Amino acid sequence: MDSREDKIRVRAYDLWERQGRSGDPQDHWLEAERGVKAEEDARAASQDRPEATVEDASPVEAVEALEAASDEKPKRRRTASKD
Repeated sequence: MDSREDKIRVRAYDLWERQGRSGDPQDHWLEAERGVKAEEDARAASQDRPEATVEDASPVEAVEALEAASDEKPKRRRTASKD
C-alpha cells in the first residue's frame, strides 16, 4: 500500500465498518483523508525538528531537561556544608 489514495481507501473502509456498514461513503472518505493528512503533517513536523542532544547543553540545562522529562520528583540538591 504505497499510494496515498490506497491509505485513504483502507481508512475509509475501516470507518464504514466501524459505523455498522452504514453512512455516507463521501463522509467516510473525507474523514479518512483528514486522518491521512494529519499523519503526514505530524511526520513532516517531526522531521523538520532538530534532535536535541545533551552534549549541546550546559550541565545545569542537561539536568533540568532530564528532570523535566522524568516522571519522578527532582532529587534534593546538595548544598555546601558550612563547617
